[in-house]
Formats: sequence, structure tokens, C-alpha cells
Amino acid sequence: MDADKRKSERRLISLTVELIYPSGETQTVYTRDMSESGLFLIIEKQKQPTIGECIKVSLSGDSKNEAVLPSPDAAVVRQSPDGIGLAFIEMELDE
Repeated sequence: MDADKRKSERRLISLTVELIYPSGETQTVYTRDMSESGLFLIIEKQKQPTIGECIKVSLSGDSKNEAVLPSPDAAVVRQSPDGIGLAFIEMELDE
């Protein structure tokens, strides 16, 4: 069985991203890759949010013209020494 369990293909792309934490604090970081289901962000280990934390993701500056995010809401699903993996969260609207 394939060890890579991703739902969609990753594409290497470097974009400027602003993370917005529930506290209102922001952090500017860069993507390493992105897919329809999530993205990997390059963040120093001591500045990484914790696994399970939900944050908002916004493209910054010229990146807005280069890509569109499937959702502004994401959850931290993986940590590594050089960054974090985020999965986009699909928000359901009550009708």
C-alpha cells in the first residue's frame, strides 16, 4: 500500500501567507507546497502552532494573484522541524 495517504496531488509553490490565530495574532510565513486539501508552511519549530489548532489562512500581497485557497480555515495536522502541514476545513452553513 502507498505510504502517501493524501487525497490530492501536491504542487510545489512558494506563496506568502498570513496566519490569523483565534487570539487575533498574525504571522507571515511561506508555503512549500499546496494541494486542494491542504498546504505545507515553512515555520521555525519554536514558532509553530500545535497539532489540532485551527487557524485562518490568507494569501498576502502578490500571492493573491497567483493562487486561490479552497478555504480560509485550516487545522494543523502535522509538524516537522522545518514547518507544519495544514488541512483545509470545510465549514458547513446552516440553512
